[in-house]
Amino acid sequence: NLEMRSRFTPALLRCVLVLCLNTLIYGFSCGPVKAYAPLLSFSRVGGQFGTRLAPERPMNCFGRSNGSNREKLQMGFFDSLFGVSEEGKPAVTPSETELKPGWEELMDEGSGIPYYWNKETGDTTWEQPLAETPVRRNPVEEAKEAGITNLAQNMPDLYNGWFTGQYTYMGADGETERAVQGTNEINDAMLAAVQAARADGVTKMEVSFPPVPNLEEVDFGTALNFQFSREIRGELGLESDKVKTNVRRNLVDFANLHWARRLAAAFPALPVFIAHCDQTDKSKTTAADDRVWVGPLSKLPPTQVAQDQVLMVVNPGPEEQWRKAADRAGPSSTLIFLNSISGGWTYELGGPIQECECVYYLKRISKGWVFRQYPGPWQALVEAPDGSVICLKTYDKKPPLREAAKVVREFSFSKFSIFNDRYAQGFGARL
Repeated sequence: NLEMRSRFTPALLRCVLVLCLNTLIYGFSCGPVKAYAPLLSFSRVGGQFGTRLAPERPMNCFGRSNGSNREKLQMGFFDSLFGVSEEGKPAVTPSETELKPGWEELMDEGSGIPYYWNKETGDTTWEQPLAETPVRRNPVEEAKEAGITNLAQNMPDLYNGWFTGQYTYMGADGETERAVQGTNEINDAMLAAVQAARADGVTKMEVSFPPVPNLEEVDFGTALNFQFSREIRGELGLESDKVKTNVRRNLVDFANLHWARRLAAAFPALPVFIAHCDQTDKSKTTAADDRVWVGPLSKLPPTQVAQDQVLMVVNPGPEEQWRKAADRAGPSSTLIFLNSISGGWTYELGGPIQECECVYYLKRISKGWVFRQYPGPWQALVEAPDGSVICLKTYDKKPPLREAAKVVREFSFSKFSIFNDRYAQGFGARL
């Protein structure tokens, strides 16, 4: 008897320890019997015993099942440790996934875990017999069939619209090159909008668009930005090796000067003052025209700009720069703010000078753009994974930025889910 007791006692203690640990992990309301119910017995499903038996479900060393279904057994100890009450646990809802024809989802009474029964063959399984997912159609075509057929009005081509001449496009593999002809759409549309506004008597205007094709990546460098820098270097007369590095380092500042000189062509007979608000030295650039003055805003001639003159303020930042420029412009002179991107003044469309008309405005938002070309409407545009642009909504007056961004973001997620990303490979990448 003593020999049997010496063998039995350690085994009994081990059993008690295992049961205590199980109760501690799964909570007192669950208990070891409930936790191990699938191992101890078959479940009776239906009206009579043995009508349909749930298949045996393999369990791991913690008494938790090794399957793809969401577990119904909660770890009560850790729930109580982190303050999750029984009432606060999320309800387990039936699967929203469509099953194959003939299959039904039933509940195993012993474990509380769903299983699947084929009412035609009598087969049972723990794994979901999912129906085949239909092949997804082109979401852009789906959007058009849903009534969203508006094409963006006057939206420049992404991204050929930034270029005037022919440039070399480098493929995603880093080796494939092809020659692409620029469309010059940004330049032509900007001039047309300013001239139309001036013909209607508008004297205070705002023109804003990304000065380089890939503005978000300007600090890291892209093939398109590199090709664009080559184009503007030629126009600005900055071809020496010494100034090439300066252009690459300050590409946005030199690009803004490039666009300001282009914009001066809208006023062929008037003196134009181009006052830039950045600190980049542009003295090495070739003179565009004798009637065009270029320099920092702080060095603008002290006399007020006359009625028959044009003041163009490039890259204004804080509101005080806007106000200072507005004070320097005469009451009837033409005042244009170009490409305010250095910090901005508020989270909205347009600058702080309310009387300024946004005559050409192209702003990137999440999943799309906000665009307007005078005298047309404001447009909320989604950029689809294939690079096409669809107009979702138009506004007669300048909309709140949050409203336009919400329209684009919600449509993009509803139609393209997460597969409309400009950068991530496999998720709609196109840059």
